[in-house]
Amino acid sequence: MLQAIEERRAYRALDTKPIAQEVLVRLAQAAHTAPSAMNNQPWRYITVTDETMLSNVKETLSPGNYWAKKAPAIVAVVTNNAWGMTLGDRHFAPFELGMATMAYQIQAVSEGLHVHPIAGFNADDAKKVLGISKDDTLMIMLVLGYPGSDSELNEKHKQSERGTRIRMELEKVHAFNAWDESLRPQAK
Repeated sequence: MLQAIEERRAYRALDTKPIAQEVLVRLAQAAHTAPSAMNNQPWRYITVTDETMLSNVKETLSPGNYWAKKAPAIVAVVTNNAWGMTLGDRHFAPFELGMATMAYQIQAVSEGLHVHPIAGFNADDAKKVLGISKDDTLMIMLVLGYPGSDSELNEKHKQSERGTRIRMELEKVHAFNAWDESLRPQAK
């Protein structure tokens, strides 16, 4: 499992080759099996592959996500706090959505796909295109595709594709038994 998790990276170099429906269903099944408080399953995934719908979704992307226009599939990831468990001021729907989406991404990697979560899109426009209620949250979109050439990426993105994956030191994000002030992020 750790290998698949470590291999997951937000690559941008995509091939336009279509993804078989049975593969896309397995990705959804992986998300579907995620843990859920009281089994509410407060996540919804809309896999867009229809050429016209996909083109309309791609029109909502921010300019920095130019590379995603090659994707043969984009998945809208939707939630609503009302769909999940709430304890006081703690809404569990976003947390559970994250768990389900990570399961989705791990399955995508095991299928030989690149999967890149993005927030760079006009959410209101994308919700209109997809028929999502204004009361629901289109949290992210997952850009899916098989690995492709980085020849159409800008230099910054090419460097990102080819560079070493950088993570913070484990001690900066994890402690045993109690809070340690070294976990507090540095002021920017």
